[in-house]
Amino acid sequence: MKLIARILLIIILSYLLSLYFPWWILMVVAFVVGFSIPGNGINLFIAGFLGGGLLWMSYAWYIDIKTESILSNKIVALFPFNDSIFLLILTGIIGALAGALGIISGGSFRQLFMKKKQKSFYS
Repeated sequence: MKLIARILLIIILSYLLSLYFPWWILMVVAFVVGFSIPGNGINLFIAGFLGGGLLWMSYAWYIDIKTESILSNKIVALFPFNDSIFLLILTGIIGALAGALGIISGGSFRQLFMKKKQKSFYS
């Protein structure tokens, strides 16, 4: 349940804040989500990866449809592949890595403030 909450928070907050802030607001939002909702490393990574990747890929797809693929066809001509779908996938991967790095950083920063358990004589 926390995984879905993290993904939705990253998608919604990043989309709303990206209307006013630069592209890297995704990393800041993912950092805050990772800091505020505790979890282990792989769970945080998956949430950040899916949240950032789904947001950027769907938004790139929306812009591509809205502009009738004019810009993406010109950019695809610069790369060795011939289809604009690869450009959308590449955009999604970059967003996914940015979200994953942001949320892992937030989770690691949270660990700095956690009090470590003392080992018991009997454990």
